[in-house]
Amino acid sequence: MEKNTIALFIDADNISAASAADIFARARSFGEPIIRRAYGTVQCFSSTDGWQAAQREYGIVARPQVSNVKGKNAADIALVIDAMEALYRSDCNGICIVSSDSDFTALAAKVREGGKAVYGLGGKKTPESFRAACTQFVELPLRALPAKAGAAKKGLLCPRCGSHLVVTRTKSNKGCEACPACGGMAAKIAVLKGVFTEDGLEEILKRAQRYESKGCVCPDCGSAMSIVKVSVGKKSVEIDVCAKCRTVWYDRNEFEALVANDGALQPTVSAGKAYRREMVLAIAADLKSGHLKVLNLKSLQNVMKSAYHMPSPDILPVVSTLRSQKIFRVDKDGKVVIQR
Repeated sequence: MEKNTIALFIDADNISAASAADIFARARSFGEPIIRRAYGTVQCFSSTDGWQAAQREYGIVARPQVSNVKGKNAADIALVIDAMEALYRSDCNGICIVSSDSDFTALAAKVREGGKAVYGLGGKKTPESFRAACTQFVELPLRALPAKAGAAKKGLLCPRCGSHLVVTRTKSNKGCEACPACGGMAAKIAVLKGVFTEDGLEEILKRAQRYESKGCVCPDCGSAMSIVKVSVGKKSVEIDVCAKCRTVWYDRNEFEALVANDGALQPTVSAGKAYRREMVLAIAADLKSGHLKVLNLKSLQNVMKSAYHMPSPDILPVVSTLRSQKIFRVDKDGKVVIQR
């Protein structure tokens, strides 16, 4: 008798990698997972998060996504797209969605209407709407990854753009982590003590625990954050709050909106690795397309400074990277030759 097969789609932003063994044990009771994919921010699959190890152990294909706009979850959308493709193009007998998020209710209903079984795996907080939409829902005993010494401050990645965060301090000498690429900032909620009362801070954490609106992934512990709207005077800001480790993520200028004349002390974008990486991509594309034409290294450097407005400290590193990536070479006469 032919064995049932399923497509397994994991919301890595919502479910910890510590539950990977439980996920596969349950999934195999539905059928053999011939498609195994996990979706989340870049940080979910970094060396400091358990999903990287789970990838190797269970043969999971990672689908890391960059969250470009607050409140818009690129990972969820990517999961839905792939699940719909599996519904109509795959020969699997069913689809298994691993998440405690009610946003997948419509997806589960569509899969069921499409003639395939839909299995749901999630935690106790999973809303009834998603449970009811599934052919079968199984509650997982969600687990947390054991804390590792020094892991909280090593290799932190920006939940918005995936760049490495820099451990720094605010102008008022409070500890935080800042993103030199997009200008975001992470800090413990205690940093807001001068703005909100103790009761006010606890109320923010309680609202985050209710998961009223899904935010980004916590850069400190990898848990799902909640978007909480807070107000100071006439200013209102939506911040991402982690109820588990009490970390708050602020997009560019959000912290300054709450705490006047403060903000993270961080390297400028032009001095950061992320900026150089973006400039390498842009200049390489212009050289290969013929949009940018230069005779020699000196003229290339001059154009980078005048047309691309690159600071002098960044010019030589970018030129070196372009040469090492074989975007161009310099012939014996000193002329720049584009390698197409």
